[in-house]
This record gives sequence, structure tokens and C-alpha cells, in this order.
Amino acid sequence: MNSETISNLADWLYTNRKSIEDKSQKFDAQKVYDILDELEVLRKPIKTYFDMTEDDYYQNESDHRLTLQNPDQKLTELHDRVQVNHVDGSLADHDINFTYNHEDPYAEGDYKAKTDIDLISFSFTVIGAVYDNTIVADVRNSISKDAILTIGLAAHAIAAWQ
Repeated sequence: MNSETISNLADWLYTNRKSIEDKSQKFDAQKVYDILDELEVLRKPIKTYFDMTEDDYYQNESDHRLTLQNPDQKLTELHDRVQVNHVDGSLADHDINFTYNHEDPYAEGDYKAKTDIDLISFSFTVIGAVYDNTIVADVRNSISKDAILTIGLAAHAIAAWQ
């Protein structure tokens, strides 16, 4: 995988966001899963987390950025999202600092795919830019596991909604 793979998917999502929202364009969650798995930030393939409970994830892998409030609930039912929204630091010194904000695609009651589409697109734009300008280990060592999980959960929710 290269940075173009990540950036191209981010661009495609941004360009096609309205068509995905109105369901006239098919969303391929597997492309998102493939990128997440190739980044190797999480210990297991992303799909293995979907049936995991919040408590199991919290105890075994979470970096505690997500708001987990229902220990017995499956992660796919989680409404909180951690979006990668910025990066700063020094690429040359391998000192990368990603910043995050919380999103909730269910904030208004019903699921809003737009929130998850934007989250994936924006997160991949930031990750792709960093990936293009440094070594992959810097990305792996700097990015939040919860943010990577969130991207996978957002892709899963969009696919299930479609």
C-alpha cells in the first residue's frame, strides 16, 4: 500500500459523498478495511472487532479516547466516533502528533451516514498526507488505536445502512 491508496479513497469518498448518502452510489467498506488492516495499527484485522464487546476492547487494546459506556454492548453499536482531524509535529524528527475530535452519527436520533462518510474521508486525508511524508512506523506509533477502530466502525455502519 502507498499513500495514494489512502488519499485516493479519501478523495473518492469526498467526491461521491452525496451519492453515497442518497444510496445511488454503492459504498465498498472492504476498501476501508483493507487500508486499516495494512496500516497494522490494531493487533487484529478490523472485522474481528465488530463482535467484540466494549469492555473486551477497553481492557485489551483501547487507548481510552473513545467514550465506552455499555460494557456488554458490541462495538458495532457504539455511537461515539474519534475523528483524526489534524497533525502537527516534526516529520523529520519522527515526532508526529495527531489530534482528534468526537463525532456522533446518531446525535439527532436517527443514523446520519454523512457524519461517518465525512469522518472516513477527513481521517484518510490526514493519514494519507502523513503516510506520504514519513515512514509507516511513525504513523503506526503515533495514531490512536481508537481512531483507527472508529474508521472501521464508521465503514461498517455505512455498509449496514446501505
